[in-house]
Parts: sequence; C-alpha cells; structure tokens
Amino acid sequence: MTYRNAATAFIAELRDIKRRGAEVTVRGMPTRELLARTVSLARPTERCITIPGRRNDCALAIAETMWVLQGRNDLEFLSRYVERAPNYSDDGGKTWRAAYGPRLRRWGASSGDSVDQIREVYDLLRRDPSSRRAVIALFDPAQDFIEITNDVPCNNWLHFLIRDGRLDLNIVVRSNDVIWGFSGINTFEWSVLHEMLAFWLGVEVGKATFFISSLHLYTDRDKQAIRILEGANGSTGYEKGWCETPFQTAWDEFGARFDEWFAIEAEIAAGKSPRDRIDQFPDPLLRQFLQMLELYWAKKAAASDADLRVIIDRLGHSDLAFAATEDVFRNSADLPRIGGEATVINGAKLRDAIIRLHRAKDESYKNAWKKRGEQMGIASNIARKVDRVEHVAAGADPGDESLLDTAIDLFVYCLKYQTYLADQDGALAPALVGGGVPPFSDGPSGFEVAIGQFEFSLDGEVPSVAAAAMRVVDGLAQLEAYYPTALPHDWSARVPFAQQLTRYALDLLLAVIEVEPFTTAEFIESQGL
Repeated sequence: MTYRNAATAFIAELRDIKRRGAEVTVRGMPTRELLARTVSLARPTERCITIPGRRNDCALAIAETMWVLQGRNDLEFLSRYVERAPNYSDDGGKTWRAAYGPRLRRWGASSGDSVDQIREVYDLLRRDPSSRRAVIALFDPAQDFIEITNDVPCNNWLHFLIRDGRLDLNIVVRSNDVIWGFSGINTFEWSVLHEMLAFWLGVEVGKATFFISSLHLYTDRDKQAIRILEGANGSTGYEKGWCETPFQTAWDEFGARFDEWFAIEAEIAAGKSPRDRIDQFPDPLLRQFLQMLELYWAKKAAASDADLRVIIDRLGHSDLAFAATEDVFRNSADLPRIGGEATVINGAKLRDAIIRLHRAKDESYKNAWKKRGEQMGIASNIARKVDRVEHVAAGADPGDESLLDTAIDLFVYCLKYQTYLADQDGALAPALVGGGVPPFSDGPSGFEVAIGQFEFSLDGEVPSVAAAAMRVVDGLAQLEAYYPTALPHDWSARVPFAQQLTRYALDLLLAVIEVEPFTTAEFIESQGL
C-alpha cells in the first residue's frame, strides 16, 4: 500500500493491526501481528509524526539518527536521549551490539577489513546511476545467529535505485514494532539517509518502501494505540504547507560536518549555550537538528515557556517547528490542532463532497463520458479506473492521482452507468436510481438522486484495500464476459452486473478511506466542506 507519508502510513497500519492482527506471543510477549506488509511512502522526507496520542518527541529520533549515521554504537551518547537503549545492550550498558551504525560505516571491522557502505553506495551510483547493485547489509550472519542476546537487527537490508531522476529506497525489515520501531525511528532515520544520498547524487528523493515480515503491536500498548487512533483528526500537517528543511552538505564535507555537529551537541548536553555556533551551522537540516536538541535540554532544565518559544521560533515555518510545538505544548490550551479543527469524516460530508466534485466535472465535460456509447465510452472509462486500482493496490506508484481519487472516480463512473441504463429502459429506473425524472444520465441531477441510495459508513466491516480491489477486478471481468453474448436492447440483463460493480466500487472507496483518512479529509475540505 502506498501512503503519502510516515504519519498516514502509521495510522493506517496501526488501525489495520487493531482490526485484523492475529494474536501471537513471541518470547513471552503477546502481540497483534500482520505478516508480509508492503508499506510505501510517496514523500518520505515528510518525516515528522505529530499525532497527539503518539506523544512523539522528534529530538529522540534526531539523536538516534545522527548516532547511526555517524557509525556509533556507544550508549553513553544515545542513552542521554533514548532511556530504553541500555535494555538492548549485551555488555552492561556500554554498547548496543546490534546497532546499525558500525554495520553501515565499518562493516567487517572486527575482521580488519572495514567497509563504509554509505560510501560504497554513493560511489557506485555516481559511476553507474542505473545500477541495481547499491545494497547495504545490516544483518550479519557471522554475528547475529546467536541465541543469547538482547537484540538482533530488525532492519536487515537497504537497496537504493535511481529511476527517472529519482532515488528510491527499499528497506527489508524482519520485525517491526509499529509504535517504537516503524513510527518511532525507522521511517525517520532512513528518510535522512535517503535525502542525503539523493542530494549527493544530484537526484530527487523518490519513494521509500518497507517490506516488513512481521508488523506488530505489543498488547501492553493497546491503550496508547487507542489514544493514537482517537487523536488522528484527519491531517498530518504537511497538507497545510509545512516546509521540510533541506540537507545541503557536500559529500566531501560530510565527515567534518558531522564531527562538528557532535562537538556542538556535547556542549549543549553539558549545559553550555553555544547558540551562535548552532545558528551559524552551515547545513540547514543539521542546524535545525541541533536546535531541536537545544530545546530538548532546555525542557529538561525546566526552562520557562517563554524561553522554549524563543527556541521554537528560530525553527521558522518548518515541520520541526510544529513538531516541537506539539511536543512542548501538547497539554496547553494554546496548542493549535494539527491542520486546524478536526475534520469529522462522515457519510453526509463525503457524499456531499462527491456530489460537488461531480457537478464541477459535469460542467466541464458534459456528456463526454457516454459520447462513444456503452462499451467504447462508459465501460472503457470504468475499465481504465479498475486497471489503475489493480496496479496501485499491488504497490505501483500512484503518481499525481491518489488511490482515493481513483476510487472516487470509479464509483462515480459505475453509478453513472446505472443512470445510463435507467435512461434506456424507464422500467428499470426505480431499481437503478431510486426515483427522479428522466433523463437520468444528462447533467448532475440523476446522479445526485442515485447517490442518495448509498450509505457511506465505516461503522460496519470494511474489507482491506487488496480484497476490495480484487472484487472490482472480478466484477469488471464478469461484465466484460457478458458483453459478447449481450442482446442489443436487453438492458435488464445488464442491471445485476452494473449494480454489483457499483457495490464493489463503494466497498473499495470505503476501504481506501479507512487507510487514507488524511487524504480523505483533505478531499472533503477541497470541496468547501
């Protein structure tokens, strides 16, 4: 499934785990689990997750990300920010055996043959941008097939691929805790590496796709999961124009710049105030990372709200500024809701939004949808949308048209097919459109009567997107199989196929709405509701 960003993916996958996850106990810890998940992020640099119930602190993700990219495994640094980190140590809290950093930057160091895998990927793709060999390994069979250890790498393999001027990243994950792993650090840390490599290679950031063997929620986090889902109000904030601050450090300056960054971080953690060094740090993204850590330590020192706001104001109109505001003032009445007031996605609003969209399109295109007749015009439009649903639901990049857009269009075309059949035989009109005055397929009025027959509700059992997509594909196949034997004016024989396809299209639309609540809220808002 392709989502806009980490926040949309997190909410949708968490909801799916709560609804469909199988109960599995692993190492004595009960979980709810989904297997073999493919989760694609169309905009991976939209990395901040600020769902109120998640109670996220981006400073922790920043610290761990920089620690990983610097190639470190010491817990003296990380435990300042991630209190749980020593729990994963095998040597009494000194190091994290399974840390990604040394594996990224010094693979094989213990055998004396160290490889900086980031450098190798950069050099390879710079020499051969079409290469399929830009792979980073994180699971080490020589180290990780051991029984007694507190941790084994969960993220096992990274693959970078340039196509059409965009750098895509594929991540294979053996085990992913949806709260502490997926939303807590993994989407954040790999998005930074993704952005860095894209900048060095002079290409755009493409999509990031996670192939997750076990995506799970520990049942002791059930109450938090409920709070998170209740706090998801229909916007990630990025729809409102948050700015992502860019990474802009050249490859040749990368090592020295990171060393300087950690030197400044040490001053901040020691209680010093190197504000000039922070604000003059040459890389925009890494500068804001330092400002976020400055805020973190100011909070720990019980700084006043006024002093905290001064730090946040220096972040400008960035995603990190909003993330910082949500973190610091989440319990304050002054905190703005993410994206403004919560958008309630209900049947009436959704129906009205579709009606408004249809009116606008009808004004522009009139009867073009049926100009070439039933099979060459109407059915071909339906088939085009079904084909797109099939490909996107299977993981293809949706491009500029979201899966929600396609699902709405498909439902509209199927329902308009019913209005067309009602015009061919008036006796069929009550079953197809529910009433009204012919012609039903000219203009928006017949469609608006017909859509009133349907309930747009998520209260009942909603199929998965994959299952709903298979239904519409099958429904279209049945209609296409009927056409060669269809009598020219036997309109009543077409009715069961049309009605079935419309029902399947509605099921698909509801399934997409369930996993894309933010995109749905944005669509409803775009129609002035």
